[in-house]
Amino acid sequence: MKKDTFTVIIVPHDPQRTRNYKVPYWLFYVLAIFAGIGLVAAIVFVTTYSRLLLKAREAAVLAGQVEELTIRNEQIGEIVSNLSELHAMDLKLRQMLGVDMAEEDSLAISRTQETGGPTETEVQREKEQMLRSIPSFWPVRGYITKAYNIATGPGDADYHPGIDLGVERGTPVRAAASGYVAEAGWDDTYGYFVRIDHGYGIKTLYGHNDRLVVMRGERVGRGQTIAYSGNTGRSSAPHLHFEVIQDNVNVDPLKYLLK
Repeated sequence: MKKDTFTVIIVPHDPQRTRNYKVPYWLFYVLAIFAGIGLVAAIVFVTTYSRLLLKAREAAVLAGQVEELTIRNEQIGEIVSNLSELHAMDLKLRQMLGVDMAEEDSLAISRTQETGGPTETEVQREKEQMLRSIPSFWPVRGYITKAYNIATGPGDADYHPGIDLGVERGTPVRAAASGYVAEAGWDDTYGYFVRIDHGYGIKTLYGHNDRLVVMRGERVGRGQTIAYSGNTGRSSAPHLHFEVIQDNVNVDPLKYLLK
């Protein structure tokens, strides 16, 4: 005869209190089904919740990046505005002192005198040129092994007018902004180096390279490869030494480089 129940025996520490329970098979099956459904629901919940947490974390990171870029854009806009004023003052001083100017600067002054001021197109073109001249592009991507420090003054062991970026030998070194190559060659300290003039009083220097791929007087664009990193000059390991010079004064490159 087929039985439709089974017995569950519970044996506590006291054998005299042993309990027997008859459980119908259908109830066991129902409980097993509910337990299975509960387990599946728990797995689905944990998986979904984990994905939501990941998405929330990604959204928070993106929001932080957007906020940082917004701040950077405001800083760049302020720099552009200041550079524009300095450039205009520089042109006026050159004109007053009778100093030789580039042909495009002379034409700009002539148009300004004729029209009473720069046109909107000229202003926009000037701003775009300034943006291309701001060294905000990382020449290489690597860890900063030595930070900028000019507080101690030249000659001190801690004096460092730029930042060192640790990278493997042969890593492409790219121009931080558009400009022309003012110098490219050998230096006992910097090894094979490149110095780029971006205009508006801004220059950048790239030192300790293994080899150079640009020449003096050559025009370069932002992100263009100008050298390959190395360990030349006074250097103890492969890295790139990067400097930003504003009006002949070294400044912290991290003030310009976008994160």
